[in-house]
Formats: sequence, C-alpha cells, structure tokens
Amino acid sequence: MKDLSRIRFVGSLGLDLEARFAELRYADTRPDEFADWRMKVRRRLRHTSPSGTPGSGLLRRAPGAAPHTDTRRFSSVAVVPFWGRIRNHLEQEREARGRAVLSGGVESLLNELHPSISWHAPLLHVDDQQEEQRADPLGEGLVIAPSLFAPGPMVLDAETGGQDAPVLVYNVSPTTDTAAGLWQQQEEDRTAALSDLLGHTRANVLESLRSPVSISEISRRLGLSHPSVSRHLGVLRRSGMVAAERRDNLTLHRLTHLGEAVLGRRD
Repeated sequence: MKDLSRIRFVGSLGLDLEARFAELRYADTRPDEFADWRMKVRRRLRHTSPSGTPGSGLLRRAPGAAPHTDTRRFSSVAVVPFWGRIRNHLEQEREARGRAVLSGGVESLLNELHPSISWHAPLLHVDDQQEEQRADPLGEGLVIAPSLFAPGPMVLDAETGGQDAPVLVYNVSPTTDTAAGLWQQQEEDRTAALSDLLGHTRANVLESLRSPVSISEISRRLGLSHPSVSRHLGVLRRSGMVAAERRDNLTLHRLTHLGEAVLGRRD
C-alpha cells in the first residue's frame, strides 16, 4: 500500500473562493436550504446594484477567474456578513473528518466524503456530473476542503485552490436547522441597522476589519478605490471604532473594543 500521508485537510479555501462558489449557488434557484439566504441577498443587492437590478452583472465564471466589481459587491452582501459562521461551520466539518480518519483511516473516509467521490487506489475518481475527473494523491499530494456553496465536488489545480497541491472540494449541504443558524434574521436586522447608522459602504468597511487588514486588501475585497477606503477609515478612526498599527512596514487597520461592540458579535 502506498503512503497516503500526502493527503491533508483544510477547513476552508477562504472567503474569496467561497464567494465565487456562492455566485453559482445564488444563480441556482431550485428550492433548497439556501432559499432564505437568496432572499436576503436579493434584498441587499437591490440597495447596492447600480442598475437597481438584483445581482445584475454576475457571471458564471470559473472559480479561479479574477474577481470583478460585481463579484466584490456580491461578496460584500452575500458572504462577508455570514463569513464567521460559515467559517466555523466548515471548520467543524474538518474536525469531524479528522476524527473519522483516526477511527476508520483515510481510504474509508475518501469513499464517504460524497456519493460522487470514490477511491480506487491509487486514483481518486470525482464525478462532477459533466465529466469524471481523476486525481493521483500519491503523486503531487492532495488537499481536501469542504465548501458550503460549491455546487458539487470538483478538483481544482494548486494555483486556483491557493494551495501547494491540487484541491479536492466537496460540498457540505446544511441541514434545515444549520441553515437557520447561518442565515438567522437577527443577523439581517443587525446588518440593516448598521447600514442605516453608518451608510452601507462604511458599514461594509467596518465589517471587513474582523482581522487586521490593509487598505489595499479592503479595496480589493469591496471593489472600492484606495482614496474612498481611506476616507471611510478616517471617519471610523475618528469615531474611535478603528485603530491603525504597523506590522512589517505595512499599516494594518483593526477594530477597537468600540468597533467590536458596534458590530455586536465576534465570530
């Protein structure tokens, strides 16, 4: 038996890639556990789309395609407000799979990840309903990542997946109870109130500071110009909600205790 130690699990591929999967999930309007999420996103997009049309300009692009303005706007209303809970949900999935490896081994787990995924040593077969993909995890290695929004299992190359090896993505569909927790109304009410208080763009800037981040990164995530981000950060800093600090010749902006209190939660 060849060594399977080159297979490893991660909790998430990150907000940006999950947001691109979310675009595909948003476009699929079949009734499922994402219906309440789609309704909330549609309502938010009405307030942020320049044309006034919910989701106008969203494209069904490959997950690794470069983000454009519409993608950044979509992410800011469809994924960022829920990202803490989504990340925790995926991390719990990773931990559960880790325990399964300890009890049943990697081979058993690979055959239990998803009905469309099967392991026949030394190849992993992935049927994405369009074509069957094959990966040799004993060659380059393999990273396995759960996704909340991915429409189905798929294999991404290392560059697209942002890892040092090909990535097997498998979708984790939420239960009714889990979905209710992810999209609960309290979150929507708080986000709407914060937008009313600060303005939608400034509220998104504040929300993006869950961890220390640079102006360039905020600009990239939200699709805003550097001067616009600087302006909003200046107002938030003068109000006592944001502080700046230097790390390795880079200025990072973070929430103060007041900023955390205004957001009302820490994920």
